[in-house]
Amino acid sequence: MKSQTKFFVMLMIMILSSLGSTAQALGTDPEEGRGTYKNRTFFHLEKYWDSAKVLNNPHKGWEVHYYSNSLRNYGRKLSPTDSLADFPGLTNIYFRLAWSYLEPEEGVYNWAVFDSIIDRWVSWGKTVSFRITTKETEFVYATPEWVREAGAKGKFIDQPDIRVKAWAPEYGDPVFLEKLENFHQAFAARYDDKPYIAYVDIGSIGEWGEGHTAYSGWYDVPVETVKKHIDIYKRCYKNSVLVISDDFIGQRDSDDGSDYEIFHYCLEKRIGFRDDSANVGWYKTLGFGPSCIRTPELFSSVYKTIPVVLEHDHYGATIRNGMFGDGSGFEKAIHETKATIIGFHYFPREWLNQNYRFAIKMANLSGYWYFPKFAMLPDTLRKSSNRNYIRMTWENHGVAPAYHKYDFSVRLIHKETGQQFTQVLAESDNRNWQPNEFVAEQCKINLDNNLREGKYDLLINLRNTTEFNRNRNIELPLKQEREVEPGWYKLGEIMVR
Repeated sequence: MKSQTKFFVMLMIMILSSLGSTAQALGTDPEEGRGTYKNRTFFHLEKYWDSAKVLNNPHKGWEVHYYSNSLRNYGRKLSPTDSLADFPGLTNIYFRLAWSYLEPEEGVYNWAVFDSIIDRWVSWGKTVSFRITTKETEFVYATPEWVREAGAKGKFIDQPDIRVKAWAPEYGDPVFLEKLENFHQAFAARYDDKPYIAYVDIGSIGEWGEGHTAYSGWYDVPVETVKKHIDIYKRCYKNSVLVISDDFIGQRDSDDGSDYEIFHYCLEKRIGFRDDSANVGWYKTLGFGPSCIRTPELFSSVYKTIPVVLEHDHYGATIRNGMFGDGSGFEKAIHETKATIIGFHYFPREWLNQNYRFAIKMANLSGYWYFPKFAMLPDTLRKSSNRNYIRMTWENHGVAPAYHKYDFSVRLIHKETGQQFTQVLAESDNRNWQPNEFVAEQCKINLDNNLREGKYDLLINLRNTTEFNRNRNIELPLKQEREVEPGWYKLGEIMVR
């Protein structure tokens, strides 16, 4: 009996030893997150995730209001040399300005209001967006006075709680529409084909361009008039993303279906949506809850193909009325709208000083936020084989997809000689990496036959190849120890034969 027991103990030791050496030969290293399965090597990457890491990636994140309805606010307070380089996730500069500033006389354009400022911010790698308004509350003529003198109909408004009698155009008047389209044709000729334009905001109706008439008598602009304005933008802007405030739809008083007629017209014309109303105290009073998002269904209908823009109410007001608090209401609004570009009304430096950690968190959450989860390859890549591949599994922890295709590449670096091999994996398409989904892609690796055999470090990279900010790396939320060189992250080691 003792001899049998001894035999079985020796047998188990031999088996376990054999398994251990086999595992070691195949490269299993649980501490590194590396394992093997049926002649495959896999890398488990969650242990290297860093959700708190500041990522500064293109086509998403924060925007600041440089001009907000007038020349006074808010970016004008910045020093001409202040690029806000320390603002996490800042990608876009937003100009919201009245038409009268830009065309003081018919056919005479004051592009200088924008150009020197645009040149500065674009040189710092920022995109630019616009809303040109035709009705403001704080001064008389947002639509230039010469438009009224040319015969456009409108009226001076006694505005509640505001001393200024502002002139409001009749938005469907033929003279007004003709002059408006002439302006946008000139504006588009100057800016529409520029690669640095993130979006153009349809802002030619209502208070501050938001589509409602809260200070002009609370009337509904006829649906056909709204369509005419949308059509003007579609005719003028052939290259730019177009968005429109949800108030064009949600602020209508009529219960006649006109709101959804406008909604479906926007979908038909591929117009995206923005919400200017997060944290607005009035909406909370009306019962819309902490995020104050009144019509989340609008954003759900477009966010997979067109970026959503979200801004919270004037920051000073939200502090006074207690709406901003710890920012959780705005965070909830980002989730509900699937926002890619997020902003605020306030002086950028003052806002950032009070909200730096919050700015990091929201910059990461908005838009796409890619986490590499697994990588699997053959346990040995063979130069003579046409069956080399890498299978990558990704999670998008952001609230939206990306709307631009980024190049996904692998790089092999020989452990002894430093010899490198790099390949862009054309089959990969990050636009399919939807939020809250696991997405796996298998891409072929075509090895260079001149590669030396041996052990290699395996790295991955995502890179923007769009015309603006070309070759900018897409930063991944992996610990610094895995970033071997800027934008290149080590998965592990692989053999080449």
